[in-house]
Amino acid sequence: MNTCFDELAASYGDELKQSLGAFGNRDVSMFASYKIKIVASKLSRLPTEILEFGCGAGRNIPFLRDYFPESNIYACDISDKSLEVARKLDDSARFDRIDYPDDLLRIYKNTFDCIFISNVFHHIPFEEHSYWLDVLYKLLSPNGSIFIFEHNPYNPLTKRIFNNSAIDKGAAMLSPSYCYGLLRKKPFSALRRNYTFFFLHRNRFFEYVERLLVWLPFGAQYYVWGRK
Repeated sequence: MNTCFDELAASYGDELKQSLGAFGNRDVSMFASYKIKIVASKLSRLPTEILEFGCGAGRNIPFLRDYFPESNIYACDISDKSLEVARKLDDSARFDRIDYPDDLLRIYKNTFDCIFISNVFHHIPFEEHSYWLDVLYKLLSPNGSIFIFEHNPYNPLTKRIFNNSAIDKGAAMLSPSYCYGLLRKKPFSALRRNYTFFFLHRNRFFEYVERLLVWLPFGAQYYVWGRK
């Protein structure tokens, strides 16, 4: 798996645009910025320590920095080359290569006020999902929040793009009920499941409409979140 992402590290943005087909001429950074905006809107307090789990080439890091300028940003991934690219985007963040989960727990147990995960779990084997949720729960500080964003398999366009994406080759889409169920099996509280990215155009009007449609299971992506 890490070999695959090592190969895609330098060209991740181009691969993403190519996978979007006719929509690839848009600024794909909007996907990253809007997710961080959602996270910022849901948190009841500003996090001191934030972890992006599975940061890849670091596309989300600059937006984490924009929305949380006073926070300490941490990021981890299994791909050395992806981390090399990510460090060039923000050398003030701390980056860790994931070798063994126990390493993360030994250093960061009860540390993070917010853990952000974007389109990562569908790359993790199903049989490891519960285990990783255990690890992530222990990494959270008391009352810390976790956000898991995933592609919505109920959106036909998303499904088509996913099936033709080199980035997601060999991965399996996860249903919203499945990801929500993962959190329910752990001692998280205040659980939520929302849908987003109903529109490719981003402005105040479309974002306002999207906030009214979070219950409708046809957004291009969804997110589940909970609190320790």
